[in-house]
Amino acid sequence: MDDQRSQSSCHHATDVLNFGIDQILKSDNESDRQPKEKGKCAGRAVFTIAQKNWLEYYFQMEKYITKPNRKALASALGLTDLQVKVWFQNRRMKWRHATSSNA
Repeated sequence: MDDQRSQSSCHHATDVLNFGIDQILKSDNESDRQPKEKGKCAGRAVFTIAQKNWLEYYFQMEKYITKPNRKALASALGLTDLQVKVWFQNRRMKWRHATSSNA
């Protein structure tokens, strides 16, 4: 049974990879030149030094940021609301890890 499963998954993998080089190199189609839609993941955010400094400054005052303050801070720093939210979540985890290590 395990042998059949490994063969079928192996076969599926080769089906997925079994496409022609012509499809890779084909650029005649106008739709290939169109910008692709953004995927679900926008990629890793890279913050400027000034943005990090302001985020750290606010974090030292308040570990939890309210939604109105988060939106205002995001707007002031040129970031999205989600970027600020995730930054605070990650920073709290870093802070908790540091405080638990020192205890």
